[in-house]
Amino acid sequence: MEKVTPQDLLKMGLGAMFIAKEKVEKLIDESIKQGEISKEQGEEFLSKLKKEISEKSEEVDKKIKEEIHKQLKELGLATKEDIASLRREITALKKAIEEKK
Repeated sequence: MEKVTPQDLLKMGLGAMFIAKEKVEKLIDESIKQGEISKEQGEEFLSKLKKEISEKSEEVDKKIKEEIHKQLKELGLATKEDIASLRREITALKKAIEEKK
């Protein structure tokens, strides 16, 4: 059985949200056609829905990145930030050595 990664979960969740959004859009269109709601009400609802989906997507993305960062630390693997910091230190040390020559 294939292991499910946090990125896979994110993709599945976002896919489900977009499918739900499409269904809601169709329901709103039908409600407008049947006169149950005004076009403005439908557009306002969709605007709020899109904003909420975007916010939730960003929130989930942030949580996944935090979890990945945490797992990398627990495994003792270097992050991009760790490597960049080491490069800066090496550059500073090389410069200090050159100045002492």
